[in-house]
Amino acid sequence: MEPEKSLLREFINGGWLVPLVGAAAMLARLLSSNSKLTLVDQVKKILTAAIASGIAWFILEQTDVSSLVKAMTYGIIGVISPEVIDGIVKLGMRFANNPLKYFLKK
Repeated sequence: MEPEKSLLREFINGGWLVPLVGAAAMLARLLSSNSKLTLVDQVKKILTAAIASGIAWFILEQTDVSSLVKAMTYGIIGVISPEVIDGIVKLGMRFANNPLKYFLKK
């Protein structure tokens, strides 16, 4: 694994484009959708997609996967990020309410 400063340098040299890919994917989803969202809700979804794609870049940058697969992953994460984050939060809340349920399965 490379040192952290090297990873940060890689982000500055080109990784910063990945959040833009995620945001663009979410923008395309919102433009093609018939749902009535407020401007604030749309901006929240676009920012969520950008942040999630950026996190994905930091995870996938250290793996040996082709650039095409990485690019497709960033776009897909951007498109579905609100649902994924909502699902993780709901799972975490259920675990917090009853942690023994997950450890004491029959």
